Amino acid sequence: MLPASTHNQIGRRNFLRVGAIGGMTLPHLLQLEKVFASDTAPKSDVNCLFIFILGGMPHQDMWDLKPQAPAEIRGDFQPISTAVPGLQISDVLPQTAKVTDKFSILRSLTHTDSDHGRGFHIMMTGKEPGAGDFNGNQNNNQHPCIGSMVAKLGTPGALPPYISVPNFMNSGGPSFLGASYGPFVIAADPAAPDFSVRDTSLPISVNSARSSRRRTALQQINQLEQEAEKLSKQVRSLDVFYEKAFNLMTSQAAKEAFDIQREPDTVREEYGMTSMGQCCLLGRRMVEAGCRFVSIENGHWDTHRKNTWSLRELLCPSFDQAVPALLNDLEQRGLLDSTLVVITTEFGRTPRINDLAGRDHWPNVFSVLMAGAGIEGGQIVGASDKQAAAVADRPITPEDLTATILHVMGIDYETVLKTPLGRPVPLADGGKPVFELFS
Repeated sequence: MLPASTHNQIGRRNFLRVGAIGGMTLPHLLQLEKVFASDTAPKSDVNCLFIFILGGMPHQDMWDLKPQAPAEIRGDFQPISTAVPGLQISDVLPQTAKVTDKFSILRSLTHTDSDHGRGFHIMMTGKEPGAGDFNGNQNNNQHPCIGSMVAKLGTPGALPPYISVPNFMNSGGPSFLGASYGPFVIAADPAAPDFSVRDTSLPISVNSARSSRRRTALQQINQLEQEAEKLSKQVRSLDVFYEKAFNLMTSQAAKEAFDIQREPDTVREEYGMTSMGQCCLLGRRMVEAGCRFVSIENGHWDTHRKNTWSLRELLCPSFDQAVPALLNDLEQRGLLDSTLVVITTEFGRTPRINDLAGRDHWPNVFSVLMAGAGIEGGQIVGASDKQAAAVADRPITPEDLTATILHVMGIDYETVLKTPLGRPVPLADGGKPVFELFS
């Protein structure tokens, strides 16, 4: 498959260029652009699986190999053919190579911060952070994360609109949107034998009748308090949490979605009995049940030492099993057209291998994968230079990635929200969707 820059012969830019040369009038151009835009129109029923590879995927060892570069740059992996003619990825991903027709590779992501925590914030929110320490698994958002944007503006379903597994993700919070738009956190590894999701069932000491009486009493008290207009914002917020918790505990759909034991052993084994595999499977169950945005963290990819060994022996095997299983499963269930899959990371790795046989942090250029929800598979968008050190074609920013996700999910990426003090805050901060991705 040719890169998107040549594969998509009728792109928006080409439309305008051809129109200018051919003497089309402005009304004609606007009409054509409207037709083109309709082909990539967002859908309000799309859900998202947002898989964050924590630590920094080495793009030149997985998605963007440079076999002609010197040994200290190209590394130990070899490019292999894939399901898409002309598209090659690393030999450390043989199973993923079989499903390249289902995803596109964006090879020209770029930003300027090589710190893990700040990189998390940039990629989780599409916004560069200001001063401060952004390391540590904490709610340190200066801008709402994408999941919270979806929770605020997306159409809700049966489950919480934003769920995070297997923990709260760094910079995965709602910022000024408020805690009610934060994630429902599944703080447990679904690969564990005793895995269960807390807070999805009533305490044993509280039966259904008693719970209903409590809820009715709360509603009556709230009505009196609201009439008196004496509720503080804090109490109102607690009521929101109570209502959400009650709905979750009494929802049969939620209980079933979180119960991964309902899956046949053959399906669980297809994904792999690893954290990556079972988180992806649980994520599929949650979007299938109506969760709008599921964030999945897969960590320990910070390969400053023994990069080759780490990828081959520890990191890529579970990834290479889980990702193809997820994409195949979504397709077989008829869910791929309504599920956006994003596989991202905070930055790439240095072009040159260091003295410890590792690669260090490199935000200048790196790769991200996107699949489903109208994205055409088998594409390459953008390119790095001969050493995988800089963008050579079609730079894509985190703001662009955010805008693309929101657009696909039917949310206006140009939306401007206001902080409690009235300061206007654009969601995607000037980013534009990567329209080359769409068929």
